[in-house]
Amino acid sequence: MKGKPNKSILDGGQIILFQLGNLKKSESLCIISDTTTKDLGEIFEYIAKQKKIKTEHKVIKPLVNHGEPLPNHLGESMKRAELTIGITDMSIAHSPQRIKAELSGKRFLSLPNYSLDILKHPAIRTNYKILAKKVKKISKILTDAKSICIKTDIGTNLNLDISRRESNFAPGFVNEKILLGSPPDIETNIAPLETKSNGKIVVDGSITHKKIGKLDQPISLTIKNGKIINFDGDIKLIKILERIFGKDSKNKILGEFGIGFNDKAKLCGTMLLDEGCFGTFHFGFGSNILLGGQNRTNFHLDFVIQAHRLLVDEKMINLKQD
Repeated sequence: MKGKPNKSILDGGQIILFQLGNLKKSESLCIISDTTTKDLGEIFEYIAKQKKIKTEHKVIKPLVNHGEPLPNHLGESMKRAELTIGITDMSIAHSPQRIKAELSGKRFLSLPNYSLDILKHPAIRTNYKILAKKVKKISKILTDAKSICIKTDIGTNLNLDISRRESNFAPGFVNEKILLGSPPDIETNIAPLETKSNGKIVVDGSITHKKIGKLDQPISLTIKNGKIINFDGDIKLIKILERIFGKDSKNKILGEFGIGFNDKAKLCGTMLLDEGCFGTFHFGFGSNILLGGQNRTNFHLDFVIQAHRLLVDEKMINLKQD
């Protein structure tokens, strides 16, 4: 970090640490960045130390994929701190070490693919408490439901079985009851039964990987018995996706369905803005252990579509009217 950050950046960082992270002066903070995001980590370190908060900043090599295992010493660092922020380029929220830290009751803010622009963005400054009420309402509906059907005008037609699965209320902040947050991502999500998803997803928003981001043209995914069996669209993009997914068949299992609620976010190709953007749904492939599912793999990738209507147990829900 070169010099003191400007006021807008400091304000954003303070909102994240103290309002959304609920960090107290008596607590300790762990910051995990990588060599590409070290400067951002140093901004949070500067803010915390101004408040005389005990802070540990760990810098690692950049990860290749979301959810990769971390060095074991980072797991110990997370267990020592009341709050950890993961500001690595790739998300570490689904890593085994992070999940173990949560079992110890430790709070975690997952801030992958962050930038100074996000710290200054209006989406960071939305009214989380008001939106949390809307998230909670839909979250309960999903928990009580058995099935979801999503249809869009451009061709998505997908059926999900969510029987006996509990949705995850993710309002963007953490406290003693909510241990994982990803501001400005405000969402509810649920893990569909791993072998029961069938249909087609036409992705017209973004793919949350640094090699792709916001899409210029849609790409289609055919899902059979819970797994991607075919990509259809730009050949170059398909080749990139095949390399990203690799050879592990578990990576192609549809493990998450999520709904965004942040009314100040817009699709832009940045993971947490896109996934939390109101008027979008996202589908996560790969690991869903963290979400209450049963697919265990060191991989997680989200596809974002523009949509606001869904059938839940054959009842239409229009999020723009609720």
